[in-house]
Amino acid sequence: MSQASAAELCTLLVRDIYGEVSSKVTSILLERGRLPLGQICQHTQLPSKTVKQTLVVLIQQHLVVHFTHIEGGSPVTYYECNWAQAYELLHAGRIIRVTEERFGSDGALIASNMLQLGHARVSDFLAAYGISTKKARKARDAESTAAIEADAPITSVETLKEVMMNMLKERFLVEVKQHHMQSKTDVENNVRAELVQKLRKNHTSELKLMKEVNSLVKAKLKEMEIGDVSEKSGLKRKAASAGGRAKKRKKVSIYDEEEEELDWEIDENLVLRINHEKFRVIFRNQELVSLAEQRLGKATAQVYGEFLKRIEPKIFRCRDNVGEEEETDDDDKPQKTIKLSCLELSRNFNRDINLEGSIALPPKEVKAKARKRSYEDSDDDMTIRNGSSKPNGKSRHGSNESDGESEEEDEWAEEDGDMDPDAAEKRKRMTLIKQHLMLLAEDSYRFLTNEGNRGMGEWSVNYKELGKTMRNLELEKIVEERFESTGTRLLRIIKDKGKLDEKQIANIALLKQNQIRAVLSGLHECGHIELQEVPKALPPQATRCYFLWFFDEQRANSLLLSDVYKAMSRNIQRAMVEKEKRKHLIEKSERSDVKANYEEYMTKNEKRELEIWRSREERLLAQLMRLDRIVMILRDY
Repeated sequence: MSQASAAELCTLLVRDIYGEVSSKVTSILLERGRLPLGQICQHTQLPSKTVKQTLVVLIQQHLVVHFTHIEGGSPVTYYECNWAQAYELLHAGRIIRVTEERFGSDGALIASNMLQLGHARVSDFLAAYGISTKKARKARDAESTAAIEADAPITSVETLKEVMMNMLKERFLVEVKQHHMQSKTDVENNVRAELVQKLRKNHTSELKLMKEVNSLVKAKLKEMEIGDVSEKSGLKRKAASAGGRAKKRKKVSIYDEEEEELDWEIDENLVLRINHEKFRVIFRNQELVSLAEQRLGKATAQVYGEFLKRIEPKIFRCRDNVGEEEETDDDDKPQKTIKLSCLELSRNFNRDINLEGSIALPPKEVKAKARKRSYEDSDDDMTIRNGSSKPNGKSRHGSNESDGESEEEDEWAEEDGDMDPDAAEKRKRMTLIKQHLMLLAEDSYRFLTNEGNRGMGEWSVNYKELGKTMRNLELEKIVEERFESTGTRLLRIIKDKGKLDEKQIANIALLKQNQIRAVLSGLHECGHIELQEVPKALPPQATRCYFLWFFDEQRANSLLLSDVYKAMSRNIQRAMVEKEKRKHLIEKSERSDVKANYEEYMTKNEKRELEIWRSREERLLAQLMRLDRIVMILRDY
């Protein structure tokens, strides 16, 4: 962990939740890297027993990883801080809210407990509610309704098991493996050593051996990070009932899937934890929907949200996810893009979303439809007058051009008129969905990519390009706040044209050199652009050099991330200081007797002071979440 600002932020987060001792151990590990127990005790100046107890807590929360080496014939365990997991402490509230939206209050309860415990065995988690699964199974097999009603936790535990199974299937929870407790470097070294030992006898050339090992190591590490994605992973068949053996039920049709799932339950020997990678995917989808709403409106954003929700189960990580085509070696095949057709989307589309009138018709179509309605009215009048339903043979407007324009619409109208009303409504809705998908694909941000015509059109999402677009937008917003529109203008010119000197930038921007010189220096000082010195002749001299301005996206994002980390650290420190000033007043307000008689025990000044503190805390937390959003866009998406 090289960035001091990020290390400071992670230390403050650990201190706020787990206390001073845990933050001290975390700070030493972030500052000095991996250390054995003895050196941790030496640097923290804490007794060995205290450090061991602290490491147990941090390992349980996945904030510290460890690995044991054999040195001098004896095992030595090294500990290393998992700073990415420490940063995830900020997302606890958002994770609980998303889980409650998907799985209800039981899902929120499971997520909250898993976040507090770090990881837990399913059987231990269920036993914490005061009932064993054996007792619940006996009550269910006996079909004793009175016993179930008298013992409410039985039903609660069964419900929790079902919700945990659904969360595991949708990968909100994942099984904890041994490599989750080790650093990525140690895991990679172990995998590499095993593969070299296994494949060495098949290769005489060291170069070919290392090339094959590198490709296999990359695939193996990716497989380990994603985990088992099979449908029945972590599940087991339900035990046979007391009345006899479990019957094997034959699947009658494809619509019998829900019934078949009832034969499966979660394996109680599993050790589970929250899958933060999956929640990052959900947070990214929310950000994309919000961006689409700003660009194209609410209705199109809702369609986009439904599209992202349908492909969400096939995406396991934000960066280098399975759905994206990656740059691979010549021998490796690129992975397939995740596609979804308009027909598949319309089958599972949310019926609560009203798309009626969400697409404005072009002027010609509006006139054609109005003209068609007027013709129908005139035909009705003629039918009433002449007693005949036949229209005149002449063109209604004396021209065949209008008939040609509306010929296709008349055919569609006739087909819709012959259809069943429900089928016509579905077809109309499908057409509206396709129009919204086309809007998303035709936008300059390229929210969707057209992949073919199957099922009224196939579409995919290029997350890599969208992530780059979001990063550029955030950078430009920050530049505009710091340097106004001139700074954004100059930044876009440099990004678009490449390396330019001051005179060229001034000519393109239609500004004078003395107007842009201070802005360019400010952009360079903040790290948004870089300066390259090219000497005209040797030896190089300052008066005989070209100075070229250019944009380095990776460096600009890295420096901006460092600034955001520092701002978040100051935000948390300010909240701690404000809370410490009112420590005794906050403790008094949280007492049970004061809560019961709040008006009697709290004075007006104390109430006013508490309101001031709550208002400031709310503002600081809101600002912290805004900064966290920038971090996720720059780092995770």
